[in-house]
Amino acid sequence: YNKKEPVMVPEDTESVVVEEENVAKPELTEQELLEEKVKAANTAELKAQEAAKKAKWATVLENAGKAFGVGDYYGAITLYNESLSYYKSDKAYFGLFNVYMVQNNIDQARVAIDTAIKISPSFTEYWKLKLILLDEKTNVSYQDLKVVYSEGILKVDSRTKIDLVTYFAGIAERNGQKDDAIAYWEYAKTLYPENAAIYQLEINRLKSL
Repeated sequence: YNKKEPVMVPEDTESVVVEEENVAKPELTEQELLEEKVKAANTAELKAQEAAKKAKWATVLENAGKAFGVGDYYGAITLYNESLSYYKSDKAYFGLFNVYMVQNNIDQARVAIDTAIKISPSFTEYWKLKLILLDEKTNVSYQDLKVVYSEGILKVDSRTKIDLVTYFAGIAERNGQKDDAIAYWEYAKTLYPENAAIYQLEINRLKSL
């Protein structure tokens, strides 16, 4: 091991840095100045166009909801589809799902909720709505429902996961799967201990059946 001599920093290093920082940058040519102005103008115009687009989208979505509220289902579908020409939003597909469910158009409702889930897979309510559709409007087996639940539980927001678990506990019970229902309520106790006493009442009720 050979001890190395310390490296000495030149005394004028600081002044050299200052001199480099003080070097004047070359002024932009007229062409470059013009290009900068055009670029800034284009950016401002794009922002204005995007703001206008969002405003139109929001208005169309609002009008679609109003049409649905007064029973104008054809108008609602038309407006929700128009909103999709602005943005492919899960809100529009959720709206379409509601319309198609009221019309009992199960195939289209399923397409709509599947698309909403694809756009926003962490939104627990969409998974619940898909399970409602499949459980109440189709002849899928309990095992098929369980597959959907198992997929959703891995993707939903951890803060609202409890809602999917407790909802599926009810589905399990309605499908005659008492042991599964108890297991889901037990799982709910671990997810949300604050409500453990309430979930235990469900477990006790099921065990007494």
